[in-house]
Amino acid sequence: MNAALTESARTTGTGFERDLALAFPGPAGTAPDEEARLRLLRRLHAHYVAYLAGPADFAAIPRLNTDPEIGAIERAWLGAEEEIAGRAELPRTAAEFHPWFLRTAADHVQPEFNAYLAEEATLAEIALFFMAEELVDSRFDDLMALVQIGAEGRTKLTIAENYWDEMGEGVLDRMHTRMFEHSAVYMRAHLDGAGVDRGRLHLPEVYANASLLLAYGVHRHLNPRALGAMGVLEQSASPRFQAMVDGCARLGVPEDVIAYQRIHVHVDADHGAEWTEGVFLPLVARSPELLREISLGVVTRVRIADAYYRRIWELMRGVR
Repeated sequence: MNAALTESARTTGTGFERDLALAFPGPAGTAPDEEARLRLLRRLHAHYVAYLAGPADFAAIPRLNTDPEIGAIERAWLGAEEEIAGRAELPRTAAEFHPWFLRTAADHVQPEFNAYLAEEATLAEIALFFMAEELVDSRFDDLMALVQIGAEGRTKLTIAENYWDEMGEGVLDRMHTRMFEHSAVYMRAHLDGAGVDRGRLHLPEVYANASLLLAYGVHRHLNPRALGAMGVLEQSASPRFQAMVDGCARLGVPEDVIAYQRIHVHVDADHGAEWTEGVFLPLVARSPELLREISLGVVTRVRIADAYYRRIWELMRGVR
């Protein structure tokens, strides 16, 4: 929204229009209003989750592009994110992409946060972080399935191999979402036993982090950005999983609860390298437009996730 429209909506619009103007004020506006941003991003996240529901819930699955307010939230939020991402120094050629991507991913590893998880965090803090991750990790196999659609050749095979890993290579109890839920049961019980309100996780940064991949996956024209966002996630995630393993082991968490994190230490490291070689490099060479779209996905994911990690670390330290 431009500055004039934002100010007009703030003063004369409906409640929804005021929320929209306050939540995503644009480059010329004031800082976003946190409560309005949370309301809209939670609504958007609920819409995406409902859209990805299973066949038993077919009657409740929303139709895409039929709710004008959902469309307005998407345009305002994704438009604001694109404007910010467009200011970044993006690679201009396919040859520039690989070193740029590796530098960007390396800067996204969060070494101080990882050290805190491994060496200092209490179990309640680790459990709170784990439950924040649920909004992404519990849907990751669906996201991986979505980005396969329309892919060709080596790109499709690379994504399919990663998806097969998500499926536990055909072993039901090794499916990653099932392993995650097994760990989540333990973490929820610990938080509830410690009297920690999981409602603390209702923060705009948490829902922005979760909604970005869903938005990119659900909307087919944003598929290149989904590939960029998921690729930088895979490339940078292994140290965080190792930190979770180290922190949980330090605190005596049962091995079966740590299994989900432990398996991702090496799986995500492999996926990051495979994604670069099998997905990014063939695609960024095809056109400058595709190169830019993938790069926008990378930098947008990094910026939103960086804000998420800062906020969740602040929240964790509040439950010590």
